[in-house]
Amino acid sequence: MIMIVDSHTHLNLEDGETFKDSLRRHLKDMNKNEVDYAILIPGTELGSDTADLETILGLIKNEPRLFSLGTLNIFRDKKPVLNKLDKLFEEKRIVGIKLFPGHHPFYPTDKRLIPVYELCIKHDLPVMIHTGILPKDTECAKYNDPKHVIKVAKNFPILKIVIAHYFLPKVEYCFEITKPFRNIYYDTSALADDAVVKMTGLQKIKKVLAETVKEKPENLLFGTDYNAFGFKEHIDLINSLEITDVQKEKIFWRNAQKLFKLELNWRD
Repeated sequence: MIMIVDSHTHLNLEDGETFKDSLRRHLKDMNKNEVDYAILIPGTELGSDTADLETILGLIKNEPRLFSLGTLNIFRDKKPVLNKLDKLFEEKRIVGIKLFPGHHPFYPTDKRLIPVYELCIKHDLPVMIHTGILPKDTECAKYNDPKHVIKVAKNFPILKIVIAHYFLPKVEYCFEITKPFRNIYYDTSALADDAVVKMTGLQKIKKVLAETVKEKPENLLFGTDYNAFGFKEHIDLINSLEITDVQKEKIFWRNAQKLFKLELNWRD
């Protein structure tokens, strides 16, 4: 049985829930789908339906199966936040930083992000960058087009960059222009959602994933975007690929363990 690390999840509230309720549901669904570990991605705004960093860190302090990324709002957060993220890295309380171009109007090449990239390099941990359209906003993709990401990869060749969502629905374009960069990684989050499959095409998604396994076997990470999307359909997507069990192991957990420097124990 292959261990599973989900490298892209959130704590999102459903009707009447607290974030403690959301955490319990998250763990229950992990158990149901035999997901061993998960990395939580905080939202950038207090009071939203997605848990912020402080909330996540407080909830998971006694949950060894859960890890967290850090994040920040470049329009609001300044040096004290960077100092805080630096300390959280040193304390091993975060395993990377997530940026949300498209959710907010900035490009990955924004000069305000240079200290963020330098911080990730300092700790040899990745920055994850949201890419692709949003359900009610197709124009936002101009901010997170992979053509901007490769500029960052060129300027910071030892920075490890995770492209979230393969710039859906333009997954082929995303991989084609980014595949020469060994410091660019990809997660599978949202790719198994029915609406995403319909707009992108299942065979196109599977083809790109297979090409990634062939060209960059160490650079593909399993992710779901739970709980916007589910665990099972994403697990089924990876299992549907015509690849070896060794290659599946890399996708499901080995690549994430190495990239995020996760301390993992095999399930009992």
